[in-house]
Amino acid sequence: MGKLNNTTKIILVIAIVVLINLISLYLFTRLDLTADRRYSISNYSKDLVRNLDDKFTIKCYFSDDIPYPYNTLRRDVKDKLEEFKAYASKYFQFEFVKADDAEKLALDARRFGIPEIQLNTVENDQIQIKKVVMGMLFMYEDKTEVLPIVKGTENLEYEISSKMNKLIKVALPTVAFLQGHDEIPFPDKMQTVQKMLRENYNLKPVNLKEEPDGLRDAEILVIAGPKTVIPDDEKYLIDQFIINGNKVMFLIENVEADINAGSASFYENDMNKWFKHYGFEVKRNLIFDIRSSSIQVRQQYPGGGYSISYIQYPFILDLLNLNRENIIVKDLKSLMMAFASSIDTSYAKKDSIEVTWLARTSERSGTQVRDLNVNIQNKIPLNQYNRSHLPVAAILMGKYSSYFEDKTLPDSIDTSGIMNRDATSRILAVGNASFVMDDYANQNNAVFFANVVDWMAQEKGLIEIRSKNIAARQLKEVSGGSKGTIKFISVLLPPILVILIGILFWRIKKARYTKIQRFMGA
Repeated sequence: MGKLNNTTKIILVIAIVVLINLISLYLFTRLDLTADRRYSISNYSKDLVRNLDDKFTIKCYFSDDIPYPYNTLRRDVKDKLEEFKAYASKYFQFEFVKADDAEKLALDARRFGIPEIQLNTVENDQIQIKKVVMGMLFMYEDKTEVLPIVKGTENLEYEISSKMNKLIKVALPTVAFLQGHDEIPFPDKMQTVQKMLRENYNLKPVNLKEEPDGLRDAEILVIAGPKTVIPDDEKYLIDQFIINGNKVMFLIENVEADINAGSASFYENDMNKWFKHYGFEVKRNLIFDIRSSSIQVRQQYPGGGYSISYIQYPFILDLLNLNRENIIVKDLKSLMMAFASSIDTSYAKKDSIEVTWLARTSERSGTQVRDLNVNIQNKIPLNQYNRSHLPVAAILMGKYSSYFEDKTLPDSIDTSGIMNRDATSRILAVGNASFVMDDYANQNNAVFFANVVDWMAQEKGLIEIRSKNIAARQLKEVSGGSKGTIKFISVLLPPILVILIGILFWRIKKARYTKIQRFMGA
């Protein structure tokens, strides 16, 4: 009877395991305990594959025996695509392309723009070069997109969803970059942000003087660092663009600075009278902050030698004070802005415009208003760090009246179709523009800019995916006294605990020895 019971138990266990595996083929679930769900696909990605109405195919081209550290890449990509498929409609499918030999696989991949790449591998104690393919082809209707090289799975969900988004959409939103007033040249000086946005947006420079109807097909306008005043006829076109419910980024660079010469001055680009109508002002000041980035300083010696050191430079802000409740910046570590100015959004109150701050200075910052001095040898006295939480970036949202509705304009400007409060618009105001330049566009800065574009285009899902792998968990700052206490405890507590544990074991051992002696004596 006992044997029968044991056999029954074994059969029952096997049956349960088989049943669980059968259920798992049709029901997918994953336990992800990370705060930002970085190992699970987002709701945006789930909706993309769930709402497919036509066949969408992904072909994966991966060579066999890919050397370390990419040897697990094929399996990782398959796992990620399995997760997509678990939430997808019947139209989503993927396959790993097989070929009789490596040359045929490479030839087939090359036809779709997936190149062979060379990787180093160690065989027989020798470094050898191996050619492999690691790419993906996306097909929807009669359109195709390619991910030429898959280097890892860190951003794979974003890359897959971006390709899907691009293929499924009938038309991508257009982002225009204003030119003609000494703005940051696009795309020449903005390659980093261009690369980040081009999968999901049409990007183009626009000169309204040469092309007055250049905003006709645009949804978002970026005004990045004009060094001269924009004339009224172009302001009118931008004003109507806003009134029509479109979105504008005002990235205003007030200060021209030369670190090597130690000089700085304000550009002749004061347009605050215009800006105030939309609810903000970019102050004519230069911010310095105790929380700043380091710069490299080279000191030359008389004999021809030199030394290199790094010093904190208070005019390159390291903005950690970000609005963690806003989707645009909540997962960013910090923003870096050089020679920035503060913004004032108090003008938005009278028009019931909704304002949300995004980035502010630390508790110890200050401003220069005149006689700007950015010399690296200039030590700013601590008592001048007397300002706190100065806003540097904010978003504004609401319905605007036209700036020109009560103004007389030249006859050359056609005002027959002037609009007024027709739709809700979105505006970004930043007292800096250089953060989008390639010289300053680090990962956080570039993601910030791309997130704002997504927010303006109301693509919140892309923000969530893009920000997953950049999220940083900041340590809470403590006072100087608390630091000393924590340091004191960290140094003394471990040896004290060891001593107390040693005494405890010694007392226990002594009590046991005494008990044995008494027993033997009895």
